Amino acid sequence: MLLTELLTLLSNKTRMFVQCGVFLILNVLDAHSTWLVLKPNHYHRERNPIARWVFRKLRIPKAIVIFKSLILIPLGIFIAYWRKEALTINIALLIGNLLFIYVIIHNYRVSRHYKKQYESFRSQFEAVNP
Repeated sequence: MLLTELLTLLSNKTRMFVQCGVFLILNVLDAHSTWLVLKPNHYHRERNPIARWVFRKLRIPKAIVIFKSLILIPLGIFIAYWRKEALTINIALLIGNLLFIYVIIHNYRVSRHYKKQYESFRSQFEAVNP
C-alpha cells in the first residue's frame, strides 16, 4: 500500500517538473555558495578536481556559469527526451536535490568560516598597524 502510493507519487510528471525547478534553483544556490568559498582566487578549496581545473583555466565567476551550463544543458535535454520515464527521473532528481542541499549548506558554512577568519585577521592587522 505505502509502496504503491510512493510509486504513484514519484511517477507524477507534474512532480517531475517541480523537482526540475527545485534542481535549477539549487544549482544557482550551489554556484553562489561555490563563488563565496572560492573568491577571489582560492581554487584549492574546490574539492571536485575537474571543476577546480575549469575554474583555474577560465577564472571565477565566469567559469562557474560555464561549468554549470555544460552540466545542466545536456541534463535538460536528457530529461526532455526521457520525460515519459517520470519515475526514474523523479528518483534521480530527488537524490540529486538532497545531495545539492547538503553541498549548499556545507558551502555556506565554509564561506562563513572563511569570512570570520578573514575578519579576525583584518582586526588583528589593524590593531598592529593603526
